[in-house]
Amino acid sequence: MQKLGAFYFSGTGNTKYVVERLCELLKNDFVVSAHDVCSPDSVEELRRSEIVVIAFPVYGSAPPLPIREFVFSNAQYLKGKRIIVVATQYMFSGDGAASLGRVLKKLGACVTHAEHFRMPNNISDCKIFSIKNGEEICGMLEKTNRKLEKFARKICDGTEFRRGFNSFSRAVGYCSQRALFRKHENEKRSLLKVDESACTGCGACVRACPVKNMSLSGGKAVPLGHCALCYRCVNLCPNKALALFGKAPPEIQYKGVPKQTLK
Repeated sequence: MQKLGAFYFSGTGNTKYVVERLCELLKNDFVVSAHDVCSPDSVEELRRSEIVVIAFPVYGSAPPLPIREFVFSNAQYLKGKRIIVVATQYMFSGDGAASLGRVLKKLGACVTHAEHFRMPNNISDCKIFSIKNGEEICGMLEKTNRKLEKFARKICDGTEFRRGFNSFSRAVGYCSQRALFRKHENEKRSLLKVDESACTGCGACVRACPVKNMSLSGGKAVPLGHCALCYRCVNLCPNKALALFGKAPPEIQYKGVPKQTLK
């Protein structure tokens, strides 16, 4: 069987969940493995993979910076390979998967499948977006699981499918989100705020940050200005001392996919 490597970036576990479920569905047809793009073994595993899944949460109808860096840094290991793009999102992105697919095509890769999967909101410090946990998200996960089963069947039987690879979806993605997001992306990477009255300097955010954007100074957490915008630290801080897009830390944090669902 061919070796299929799935490479993902996941802030709060949504994309990791989708990747692991997809790998489980594909394991009878491929030799599968899943790897965080921020892990040190990811490049070697990419080199060895014959078929590549690239999965990410959509930020402003585009892949997050860690995924873009991974793709461009390892373009030589993607050229000529069959690529499957998986994008997770809370609402819509238009061409979230296709935005990376176009880049991969220019790098000489062959994108045969691309799909969007709806997952729970993790932007917990903006009241305009409600946060749901536990049983509240089970209905959404059931729909996502059914969609994953259909997608896996297309991959296994070789039926090509590329969501959002059309001019209308591209226009929707660009005009509704990507143009504005990309323009201010660098500014957003410096938006992470620490409520020093709540921060105890426990170091949880420092240990968890996938891009090493946090440090401790004077017994308090300090952002270093290159945030990946993934919301991992905002949602795991035990003292609710961090905020990113919102003005203040969240009242309710997103806890991720329930553990019993992961089994």
